Amino acid sequence: MKRELQFKQTEEGYACFEEGKNIFEISKKDLQFNVKNFYYAFYAEGKDFEDMVLENCIQDDKAAERVYDCIIMLMEKIREKFTELSDEI
Repeated sequence: MKRELQFKQTEEGYACFEEGKNIFEISKKDLQFNVKNFYYAFYAEGKDFEDMVLENCIQDDKAAERVYDCIIMLMEKIREKFTELSDEI
């Protein structure tokens, strides 16, 4: 089943939403990326990660674009690694 997520701006930062629920957020103040929270939001508890799409809903914000690009790159690297590991098994 395809997971459709949205990347949106909040009062405190930039967040990823799934079915209207904020599942992961990065603060604008420090742009700290919590790896544990990221894992639980996207991959823990058997969540489907193979068919996941993150839509950028923020326009004309260079900082948001960099954060979005970073998240997309990380998601792609993780997907590649999981695929590689499953092929080895």
